[in-house]
Amino acid sequence: MSRSTASTTTTTSSAAAASHVSRELDAAHASPAERDVLKRIEAQRDRLHARALAMHQARALKAAASDRIDAEAPLAVRLLSFARLHPVAVAGVLGVALAAGPSKLIRLAGIILPIVMRMRK
Repeated sequence: MSRSTASTTTTTSSAAAASHVSRELDAAHASPAERDVLKRIEAQRDRLHARALAMHQARALKAAASDRIDAEAPLAVRLLSFARLHPVAVAGVLGVALAAGPSKLIRLAGIILPIVMRMRK
């Protein structure tokens, strides 16, 4: 760790500690009703911190799993995953499909669809 990073970390942690100490001092001079409010504020801060950590962990897990396609997933999910991973290829196929026109696509689907259905059995 570099010297500047270490000093920044120390400064940040010491500022947080000083803030926590000042809150404790304020709580020592507070009335019982104010202490209840301060406790609720602290509980809310803890919940928000835990939620932020959980969201960060979920994003990390999603990012780690997003670069592969599950072979056991349904066909629609696999196609969507492929489209997310290869947008240029999908755009090229759609461009060719648009250039071919609807009648040729329907004729081609009438030939290919029965073959695919036989292969899936």
